[in-house]
Amino acid sequence: MKIDVATFQTVWLITFLCSALITTALSRMFAQVTAFRFWAVGFYLLATATACFALHKFWPNDLLLVATATLALQSRILIWSGTRHLFGASAPWRAGLVVTAVFCLLYGSMLAWHAPLVARAGLLALFFAPGRAATLYEVYRRRRPQLGAARMLVAVGSVIVTLNAIVPLVLVLLDRANMTLLYGNPRTTSALYAVVLAGDLLLAIGLIVLALHHLIVERDMLATLDRGALGRLAEAREMRGPCESRAPHSDALGHDAAAPCQSLPGPV
Repeated sequence: MKIDVATFQTVWLITFLCSALITTALSRMFAQVTAFRFWAVGFYLLATATACFALHKFWPNDLLLVATATLALQSRILIWSGTRHLFGASAPWRAGLVVTAVFCLLYGSMLAWHAPLVARAGLLALFFAPGRAATLYEVYRRRRPQLGAARMLVAVGSVIVTLNAIVPLVLVLLDRANMTLLYGNPRTTSALYAVVLAGDLLLAIGLIVLALHHLIVERDMLATLDRGALGRLAEAREMRGPCESRAPHSDALGHDAAAPCQSLPGPV
């Protein structure tokens, strides 16, 4: 199977745009799930990065390559931050902006000074691999056995995109640089491109399913707690009912309780 450049980039762009639109709609439907907003912005950035890379074919400028890599890195950080926020942890997206700015400066400097290909591929692996693997770590370090199917989708997608981050470096070291995604010729690497697309697609689907399943599980837990609280309240009322129905007739010394005072009719 052979996929040319235009077809691959069009499919990839449509995939990220659809993912961004779906997560945007879900963020409006479930406003309490902030992770959808993080993921929506991340998918929009991935779509923009794909458009920049496609534009580079017609306007070969290093600035487009810098924009492609920078937007792709920031999108991965936002996806990781949204996953952390889904499970109640802090989302360090401001620190991610600093990391992205450092990467942009380093990668732009390498392109401006015509650094060796192995240095550029190493820089991509250094920044992209941890960001992609962090999403897998966040999903699997939580003890949530009820999220098994969704976690499996995210795991498969995260493993593929993590391996894709180090593929350029490995291929450069093997003197097969013509097969890398950012520098190569897709006519000879259609299978590799299909795997890359499958990884991102599985990750997007897995994250959406994970968030929806997580929301359902939390609602079921809250409903169970509410039913338990209502049951204990009903038991307490039943136990208190007989005690309140008994009217006090005498005090502790055996004296009769004082009758309530009543006014006598007429003038005294």
